[in-house]
Amino acid sequence: MTIHLLEITETTIGKPFPDVVPRLDRWKLMARCASQDPNTCYFLKQIADLGKSNRVDGKAALSALAKLLQVAQTGQPLESFYDKKQSHQLHEFDYKGITHVVWRLRKGDIRLVFYYAEGKVVFLADALAKRQDKLSVGEKIKLENEIKTYIDAEQANEICVIQPEVGHVK
Repeated sequence: MTIHLLEITETTIGKPFPDVVPRLDRWKLMARCASQDPNTCYFLKQIADLGKSNRVDGKAALSALAKLLQVAQTGQPLESFYDKKQSHQLHEFDYKGITHVVWRLRKGDIRLVFYYAEGKVVFLADALAKRQDKLSVGEKIKLENEIKTYIDAEQANEICVIQPEVGHVK
């Protein structure tokens, strides 16, 4: 099954003139979409929903994403730019004989959850408000399923990257 990925950039989140020119060795932040329409990006919808339910959470999520975009441009491991409370391994699970590690970035009560994929890709799996450190069983299953969907599509070479025009994502 083909999945659609949107590269999250400064332009994608509303900056018409990015602060930095993308480097070739950067981490590409990718998030899954329901279709070829970039406005169906699950991760960006989660961030928008956080802002609708709690303004502070929405601002924290956008702030965390903006910093993550800057850090990703360096091409260095993301966690080296954050302290242990801000970034660490959140969960690991076995799939197809391999242990996969899920990471998280924290800004206040917001968690941006990601997976290091092949080819300098950071797959953004979830954005959630978390008032306690531990994941529930349901949250773990949801994350594992999202990452398994990505892994399966990557292994089957069924990933379609969509590129929106400047300011296209609402």
